[in-house]
Amino acid sequence: MSPTTAASIVMKLILFMLLCVVNIIHAQRVDPSLNLSVTCRPFGACEPCPQDALHEPFCHPFGNRQLMHCSNTTSTPPPTIPADHPHPTSTPSAASGALGETPAWQPCGRIPTQERADFYEFVACNLFFAAVAIGVSLLRSRRIEAHQARRLAVRIGLVRGGG
Repeated sequence: MSPTTAASIVMKLILFMLLCVVNIIHAQRVDPSLNLSVTCRPFGACEPCPQDALHEPFCHPFGNRQLMHCSNTTSTPPPTIPADHPHPTSTPSAASGALGETPAWQPCGRIPTQERADFYEFVACNLFFAAVAIGVSLLRSRRIEAHQARRLAVRIGLVRGGG
């Protein structure tokens, strides 16, 4: 390889890298007069994460996620949400299919209905184990009492051997 060819390749690489840097800077530049920000609002209720998404950060710490609708907004204030409905399922802009809306997930806490069902399942399992343990204990004590009664009967001679 001649020195001019190597120099040409190096110059092309430097030019390519410079164009990449300029493109990245241009992509990150935001016009301050637009005053854009991203606004996300809840859409729906908390739901358990599927098995293939449990490693995602939005499934931690409880394994539940909630759908969010995010959109680029200007400096206008967000719509007010009535106090009696803290998690709206739709708003007028969402119902009309607002442009630029991106679905995203956020982590959410425990789901009360699921936690209640898990609690009752826990209590039912404990009651089942307690009933089995009491049943085994009663059978064992009756068996031991019968064995002791037979030994006593043999000792005092109530049982006679046939023969």
